[in-house]
Amino acid sequence: MSILFYFCFIGKNRIQGFLRVSTVKCISFNWGIHYNKVKFLTMRIPMNRYLLAALLSAFVFVSCNNTLYPVSENEKVGYIDHKGIMIIEPVFDKGDDFSEGWALVSEGETLRYINDKGEFINSESYEMAAPFQDGMALVVRDGLVGYINRKGEEVIPPSYLRGGNFSNGVSSVFSQEEKTYLINKKGERLKELPYEYMGDFQEGLALVIEDGLCGFINTKGALVIPTVYEFADNFSEGLALVVSESLGGYINTKGKLVIPHQYVYSSKFSDGLALFAEDGKAGFIDKKGNTIIPPNYVFAGDFNYGLARVQIDEKMGFINKEGELVIDPVYDYGENFKEDLALMVQDNTLSYINRKGTVVWTDRPGKEE
Repeated sequence: MSILFYFCFIGKNRIQGFLRVSTVKCISFNWGIHYNKVKFLTMRIPMNRYLLAALLSAFVFVSCNNTLYPVSENEKVGYIDHKGIMIIEPVFDKGDDFSEGWALVSEGETLRYINDKGEFINSESYEMAAPFQDGMALVVRDGLVGYINRKGEEVIPPSYLRGGNFSNGVSSVFSQEEKTYLINKKGERLKELPYEYMGDFQEGLALVIEDGLCGFINTKGALVIPTVYEFADNFSEGLALVVSESLGGYINTKGKLVIPHQYVYSSKFSDGLALFAEDGKAGFIDKKGNTIIPPNYVFAGDFNYGLARVQIDEKMGFINKEGELVIDPVYDYGENFKEDLALMVQDNTLSYINRKGTVVWTDRPGKEE
């Protein structure tokens, strides 16, 4: 297994002015991974829309309540509410989703954070940055990684080569001495870590990789689930996907195997269900491994807010947890719902729809202003 970095930064790529978040992972890709071949399980969409589909996969961050959504008008980015009303006028070059009350925006080549009134968090600008998580945000200045809090205060000065997101009060960092440490929110080094990869803490545990094999550590840095798996995902809803002999199963936080290794492809649990693939079709299982929605779809996404994306006849719609089609498949591509809205693509046009399938905002190329 070839491991790259385990840290996430904001890239400079653009789709209709939106920021693209570049997250380098060995796990949890939006469209999933075939364990035995390590390649994307992609949906079948026309070739001229692959670029849109790939770039839209950036919209994966958890939003806060009453969140705002980035939109592009006249090549500038602003923010609408769930009714499609413009709350922050489009004045930024790029913009990302809100996370913990703050969103990353760019003006030229630098990045800054704004609140839901469009006010900046501080007077600083950054070369690269990440969304807020656990009250902290990774920022890069002069090529080095540090952290700010939600008041915009620099609580850990930029001094590291790389860094992870904070979760459960801790994060991993890679020092200029080429050592990996577990640190707290004061920047105190709690423990040196020997791992090639370390993920963010989820439900008190973090994925680590040692000698190409996956296991989990606790917030004290102790290895509590041995590094014996070929592949693993973060814990979600009490279970984690783990792979042995190219087949996926699920363990609980004690390391006990509760759903046997049997899946060529499956994903993490979300809304009580996990996606799995069988004979090239996607369906959903519950936490006991029972098939709840049969594998009938060429493509499906994880459930979020009670709905999941599915592809029918090369078009995308949404089903509910009973497997009923509730939003007709008329879209070429789309993302999961974030709070009330989902970003969709139809005929090369970006739109936000609500959970009833009603379009609340659309950007028609060439429309008159």
